[in-house]
Amino acid sequence: MKQINQALQQKLVEFKEKSGMNQTQLARGIDTSPASVSMYLNGTYAEKGGNYETIETKIEAFLEMQESKARREEPVFGFVSTKTTRRIAEAMRNAHEGGEIAVIYGQAGLGKTQAVKNYCEKNPAAILIEANPSFTALVLMRKLATAAKVSAMGSLNDLFESVSDRLRDSERLIVVDEAENLPLRALEIIRRLHDETGCGLVLSGMPRLVANLRGKYGELVQLHSRVAGALNLGDTMPRRRVGTDCAGTLPEADDETIA
Repeated sequence: MKQINQALQQKLVEFKEKSGMNQTQLARGIDTSPASVSMYLNGTYAEKGGNYETIETKIEAFLEMQESKARREEPVFGFVSTKTTRRIAEAMRNAHEGGEIAVIYGQAGLGKTQAVKNYCEKNPAAILIEANPSFTALVLMRKLATAAKVSAMGSLNDLFESVSDRLRDSERLIVVDEAENLPLRALEIIRRLHDETGCGLVLSGMPRLVANLRGKYGELVQLHSRVAGALNLGDTMPRRRVGTDCAGTLPEADDETIA
């Protein structure tokens, strides 16, 4: 059985004291229960049936995010880093740390989805929703409820209230990929959720996402006006960048193969 990482435990104790956060706030940021935080800090988590490996992975990610807020260091990815992935990661981290709204848009094939997924995999505090054309506001809220570990049953309003209560002041990040598929009401709901919880929000998708955010008749002016950063990835990746990225992915390939 894995033993507690005493250095990490002490680090969390020190962070709690320095930040002034209570156990409920810590639990929300770590994505666990206040009871689990209490048992971990007291060294009794395993005795109560807890898995140190699982909770410590979340704690490490949480503390890394808090440290990054002060350092503003560029994230390190576990895959080939390109200029595009770094730009996407920076936009997402800014939204995450600042509790702001960021929009990332560009044509297909630019690596948006891969970069978005990688950020979320590296940051357990991020909630990733992958939208599709069948999405409604109710479907969106059910997906968010499941991700936030609250009941996914009830009316749209019931779901909104329970998800809002769960995520409020949690410093988490809500990410919607292929967000151009969200209908008007779903976009209104996600904007309200951002306002209610203070969570960062990233909407990533095709260029028509920008037009959708304006609304056909200006219905979404409140959402559009709250966007703190919009990252336009363009229509295509420059040929020089394609060669550079391929060389990074296939270091043993010769120039003829890459060309």
